[in-house]
Amino acid sequence: LSHINSFLSGASTIVFALGSAFLTFLIIIVFMIIFLIERKKFINLFLYTIPIKYYASAKRIMDKISIQIYSYIRGQLIAATSVAITSIFGLTIFQLITGVTIPYTFLIGLGAGLFNLIPFVGPIAGMLPAIIIYLITEQVVPIHIIYVLLIIAVFGVVQLVDNFIVTPYIMGGSIGFHPILVIILVLFGASVGGILGMLFVIPSAAILKVFIVEITENIEK
Repeated sequence: LSHINSFLSGASTIVFALGSAFLTFLIIIVFMIIFLIERKKFINLFLYTIPIKYYASAKRIMDKISIQIYSYIRGQLIAATSVAITSIFGLTIFQLITGVTIPYTFLIGLGAGLFNLIPFVGPIAGMLPAIIIYLITEQVVPIHIIYVLLIIAVFGVVQLVDNFIVTPYIMGGSIGFHPILVIILVLFGASVGGILGMLFVIPSAAILKVFIVEITENIEK
């Protein structure tokens, strides 16, 4: 009993942390959507501050940056939506087959999609609420480790679909980075800025790439 109480105490702490992270990601998602809708206004607002003689170069750079960021955000949102839908579908089928009850399936799937925006650790963070809610929910079918493993398997399948079908198709040409470079950049972002560093390191690198290409092309001319 003490082990169960200790686990539930730790689980509540995890749930609180996940809730805070979920709110942060929700704010980020809202910003992403606003950028997708109003990106031209953002660019024009910035260009108003540029002197006339630098206007043409600045506009060309901003257009390239906008395309990079737009492609990246759109791809991330589509991938997150795919993970959310497949997570909800997978958990629903799992419950129908096993008789297990996992409340808030829709919210769990939505959270899994949002957490999936975080490279590497996101899929694990998205899976934990489903396991915790299963363990603390009164079940008709006795709680068993096999069902925990099956929940993990459901999210494993979701990640396989995302990593081998959805993400390569959507993100393949969005920023033009080699997968190994993406991994290195994400690890660097994590070491510098934690979760937010992991989220923003790729678009930041894409912006830097635009500047480097633009400077190189001007030097060659």
